Amino acid sequence: MELRFGGEVVWWRGPSPYHFVALPDPETARLRVVASRVTYGWGCIPATVTLGATTFRTSIFPKDGGFMVPVKVAARRAEGVELGDDVTLVVLVEDPDSPDIAAPAEDVTPPRRVRGHDPADDDDYYDPATAGTDDGDGPVG
Repeated sequence: MELRFGGEVVWWRGPSPYHFVALPDPETARLRVVASRVTYGWGCIPATVTLGATTFRTSIFPKDGGFMVPVKVAARRAEGVELGDDVTLVVLVEDPDSPDIAAPAEDVTPPRRVRGHDPADDDDYYDPATAGTDDGDGPVG
């Protein structure tokens, strides 16, 4: 299944701080049809996401009755995307029961793999081990 949509890049601290784009209602409805067949647990759905010329693997997360698509920091940096930017994403979710899971539409940019990412390199990485230090990242305990 291919989902094409646009949205604003938002930040959600959560247990794992990340930048996300909310899946709009029409695409959420389409994803719900296959969600039970493609989730690996907790409602998370593996997907391949293309942002500009950058393609990466991630998992779509359920949130507040909808879904959030994470935008990895390496992809944001490669495409010059910042918090609050409006972006267009192409999300591919493989449905094992669908005969058309093979190739994406012709106008999708060929994938560029981003490898070797260390979350500690992210600007928004929160390390609970440093939460008690006086480094400005957390409360001093």
